Amino acid sequence: MVHKKTITAASLVQDGHPMATQSVLADFAWKRDSTGSETQTLYFHLENGCVGFVQIAWVFLTLKATIETNATFFVPGHPCVFETHNGHNLKVAKDSLDYECKGLQMSWNKDHSRLSVKYTAGRERKASGVAASFEFVRKSDGYKIGDGKNYIGEGTAAHYFYPAGEITAQGEINGAKFESKGSAMFIHAHSANIMPYNVGAEWNMIFFVGHPESMPKDKRNAESASTYHVLQYETPESYGSVNCSNAGLTQENKLKAVLWDTKVEHHELTKDENGSGYDIPKNIIFTSTGKTVDGKKARVVFDARPTQRLHDIDVLHEMPFVVRRLVQALITKPFVFERYEETAKVRVEIEGEEPYVLEGVAFHELTLMK
Repeated sequence: MVHKKTITAASLVQDGHPMATQSVLADFAWKRDSTGSETQTLYFHLENGCVGFVQIAWVFLTLKATIETNATFFVPGHPCVFETHNGHNLKVAKDSLDYECKGLQMSWNKDHSRLSVKYTAGRERKASGVAASFEFVRKSDGYKIGDGKNYIGEGTAAHYFYPAGEITAQGEINGAKFESKGSAMFIHAHSANIMPYNVGAEWNMIFFVGHPESMPKDKRNAESASTYHVLQYETPESYGSVNCSNAGLTQENKLKAVLWDTKVEHHELTKDENGSGYDIPKNIIFTSTGKTVDGKKARVVFDARPTQRLHDIDVLHEMPFVVRRLVQALITKPFVFERYEETAKVRVEIEGEEPYVLEGVAFHELTLMK
């Protein structure tokens, strides 16, 4: 039964106005203003094969805020490393250009063209933990759908994107030192006046990096890469089971299209073998529609097979005790399923142009909170 409405940012855009607008520096500033959650996340694909993310998360559910660092590092042929740690206190500069907690520092320059990240949370806890540093050079304008906010009951959930940039990284994973470069994107997420588990019952997130099939392999590098990302969720039944989505397509580190309507289909469901109790899809089809930055109709289709398991995150297990007891009373089993696709293909259709196919790799994250 629907108790409260969901009104999407896209549905609020008036006729004659652009569906997507350029994000501004204030969109990426920390809010920490009410019951809800907030994250600042850097996703990356490196040329040495390493894929993953580093994240600072702030959650306020009861009388106290919880700060966490979360990170995933996966190098093909090696075990995936997932680390989550108590970040203790979050220190944010007045201009939100610099912020840090225990084990993770992020620092922007004044115009947000460059981000420096130092991750030491894993190494601080144990000698075999991960330590890494990143330099993200933004190459594209940011974007948001409408004003970026979906209105869910009495609360809001907002997402703001820097969809494309070059990244250099160095560190140590699985006991091996590395130095590499690649492609990256940055997302600021913020929910207010709503418990995080009431924002979405199911989330689908992907970050694909690839090149046109026709491009010779010796010409493929981070500078010539294209990316396709999706962040889609469906609100809980009590909020109307409404589809909320953001997606973008970049080419050679420039935003090519913003896609505000993404349909997600789960196929070939099989029982999770690792005890979550959920049925997990072997095949997921993403169909995103929107427009290019110069106003042409755009459609992207990703017939994905995210069959390589990286890590399954039992969210309750990772939560502090007080928060866990609160959430457990309302959600049976919140789980995050991280997957990797090594031979991914994405079809791109642009009005007035010949369709083409991108081939590359994709990081997948499926979150179920039912």
